[in-house]
Amino acid sequence: MTPPRNIIRVDHEASHTHAWRVTLQRHNDIVAKTFSDSIYGGKRKALKIAVAYRDERLRQYSHYAHAIWVRTRLRRNNTSGIPGVGRYEERINPHTGSTRVFWLTSWVNEQGDSRKRRFMVSHYGERQAKRLAVAERERQLTLVCASKSASL
Repeated sequence: MTPPRNIIRVDHEASHTHAWRVTLQRHNDIVAKTFSDSIYGGKRKALKIAVAYRDERLRQYSHYAHAIWVRTRLRRNNTSGIPGVGRYEERINPHTGSTRVFWLTSWVNEQGDSRKRRFMVSHYGERQAKRLAVAERERQLTLVCASKSASL
């Protein structure tokens, strides 16, 4: 049996632990709770209670707010200071050492597909390429947020 999303099976013989563990992260909060087979009357009953607990916790959070948070949080490896926007250098010819420099913006569209767009520094200049990448990211995020809120 495959456990439902956000629920894992814990079977640890040394400590005699047999349970289902629910783990959820919303924004920067992590919620974890264990449902022991012995306390809840068996493996199936413990799973049923764990699923009900998970569903209740998920109902407390706005799906819309979570979708926005996922799309706009700043990752550890971000160098531009703007989520979804980065500056890249790509070697086009290893023999001559010539490179292509661009600002890349990325987003996830309404269907959940990853999309990207490049703004070449050679064409726009450094500052303008970054400005265009940031503007495109904001425009796409606005489109996604508008369609998400319309579907709720």
